[in-house]
Amino acid sequence: MDIPTLRQLQQLVFLADERHFAKAAKRANVTQSALSRSLQTLEDAVGMRLFDRSSRSVEITPVGERLVAHAQTLLSSAADLGREMRMLRSGDAGEVAVGVGAFTALTLLPEALARLYAEHPSVRVTLVQDNWRALMHLLQQGKLDFFLAHTSDIRGDDGLQVEALGNQPGHFYCRPAHPLAGRSALSARDLAGQRFASVIIPEDFSKRLNQLIASDDGNGFAVTLQSENVSLLTQVAIRSDLLLLAGDAVLTSELASGQLVRLDVKELEEPRISGLLMAQFGMLTLKGRTLSPAAMVLMDMVRAEAGRTLMPPRAGAAPPRRKTRPSSRTKPKPARSAIKRRA
Repeated sequence: MDIPTLRQLQQLVFLADERHFAKAAKRANVTQSALSRSLQTLEDAVGMRLFDRSSRSVEITPVGERLVAHAQTLLSSAADLGREMRMLRSGDAGEVAVGVGAFTALTLLPEALARLYAEHPSVRVTLVQDNWRALMHLLQQGKLDFFLAHTSDIRGDDGLQVEALGNQPGHFYCRPAHPLAGRSALSARDLAGQRFASVIIPEDFSKRLNQLIASDDGNGFAVTLQSENVSLLTQVAIRSDLLLLAGDAVLTSELASGQLVRLDVKELEEPRISGLLMAQFGMLTLKGRTLSPAAMVLMDMVRAEAGRTLMPPRAGAAPPRRKTRPSSRTKPKPARSAIKRRA
């Protein structure tokens, strides 16, 4: 037996509803003779009569009733599938798995997600916050669509796409009651011997800071509280004399309320040194992997937020890709990697 087409099943349901060939043909947008032939083909495939016809009436048979019940279920499922596919193509539905670092979780993502849910409320997002090495592992396993991170310590390869989003300067912060809070024109050496709170930072980054701060007696930059949870670090800095290494964008409310103040260290304002605390943010994906429309929509919203809040990417970094909304007919063109390939 040949499997009935959805068109045949729809015509069957119309005839069962109308019990009139002319009316059913009009609903199906076919001629009455075409509807009659379609029904005859279906009856031949089933091997049983589905309707009893007379010159004055059309009556459905018990077999026809059974087939109509199944047809209605199949047509409803097909309609649901079509609606879901349209939503997936537009980015109005689907799932996105995103990895975030400590700072990107508080700077780029909140506004991007708020906009996503305002425009596409049916999208489901899973967020994973961790250091970039753990996020890289999840990306390579296919458990993340993309992740956002501080990229200065990341070395790409042929399978990794690194898109530069922009830079954010870092600073040192403390509570107003801290002994250094009221001092102006601090030098880096004034920070020697202080206790610091920070996210996990690259080893060479820590060494350069230590060289800048270290005093003659050997005191320098030493992180005594380290965590990827910036909110926790912030609360500890508010309640203690630890100096917090962070950025203005993640401490907006604390700075506005006066719970924390920024220390102005003169050496860090000098052009040759100011880049020392510059965080380079990027978006990382796997080359050659086709992302869902929902993921691509969220990535565009992250790019927009980066353009609004971050300093432009440093010279030589790949510029952010600008795309229109995803189409079912086209695939996004890959941006050039911001990191040189390994030899």
